[in-house]
Amino acid sequence: MQHKVVKKSSVPNVLMLVVIGIATLAVSGKAQAGGLGNVSVRLDRMMAGQATGGTICARPITTDTETLVKITFPTGFTVNPTAANWTTSVTNLPANPAGYTVAAWPGIGAAAQTASGQDVTFVSTDLTPGTTIYCFNFSGTTTLTTGTASNAYVGSVTTQKAGPTTIDSSSYNLSTITDDTITITAVVPPNFSFSIAGGNTDSFTGNLSTSVVSTTGKTATITTNAANGWVAWVKSANAGLTSASASASIATAGTVNNSTADSDLASTTGYVLDVSFTDSATATTGTVSQAAGYGAEYAGNGTSSGGTLSTTFQPIAAASGVTDGDTITLKERAKISAIQKAANDYTDTLTVIAAGRF
Repeated sequence: MQHKVVKKSSVPNVLMLVVIGIATLAVSGKAQAGGLGNVSVRLDRMMAGQATGGTICARPITTDTETLVKITFPTGFTVNPTAANWTTSVTNLPANPAGYTVAAWPGIGAAAQTASGQDVTFVSTDLTPGTTIYCFNFSGTTTLTTGTASNAYVGSVTTQKAGPTTIDSSSYNLSTITDDTITITAVVPPNFSFSIAGGNTDSFTGNLSTSVVSTTGKTATITTNAANGWVAWVKSANAGLTSASASASIATAGTVNNSTADSDLASTTGYVLDVSFTDSATATTGTVSQAAGYGAEYAGNGTSSGGTLSTTFQPIAAASGVTDGDTITLKERAKISAIQKAANDYTDTLTVIAAGRF
């Protein structure tokens, strides 16, 4: 009888011991590491077989004291095993996503601490769980080379504390493609415009006399994107002022010799052309000139001298670069002798042209 009593009571006792043992195990067991939030590994280049740097971002979840962050790069990528080559920076970080703040990863050293296999480990200091996403850039001398083109590359980012022991860890996925570049092509068409303001008549300001008289002048404007600028030319229909009614003419003075010395009306009579110019106020890389071969012939003194007119085109001015409005002003000057035949139909026609030097 006594033996049966003991046997019946032993089963609950055994069950009680088992339950207590399970509870004890549950209390004393280690908590598993958490997952990082907002994990991002952004490569500077996604082209297959390309050396690249990149940016690491993650948001801590678990409250603990971080001392390291380990980046495991996907199998198939080539990882430089020299830790010193893995340099870091915390400038030009990604923009803040909605609801979060991006901050420099604290404690990131100038270079990686270790690099082995697919793992590269960097020094870190404590991260604060919450809405802050911590980021840093990695670069250096051929630190990382991507694998062949694929969408199946998987790696991980792991924060660690002394030991090292994992605090938080999450995986990420990378894609590589055959070419991550887009070549942009564009055409800027050549542009050249030329205009003469105020019609095509330029009258002398007074009757011709034994003193120098000038015309009002006509201004031409040139705009061009020709890299080498432009050149303007002039030719005269008669190389002088002619009167049909008087069968008379006032010939141009001097000779075409790239100088105005022999056509200065202060000491001779005749008909000449004086050309002045103004550089565009903006957007010009070249200067208008009347240099040798490009119009020194017509660089008058503004009162009595000018260049000898010709029935063939002669250069009057030039510029050496693009412009949004260079101007050249043409003024004719004349001085006659006291016995020049009287008439009111003395005339000449100048043809003024210009071209861009593309």
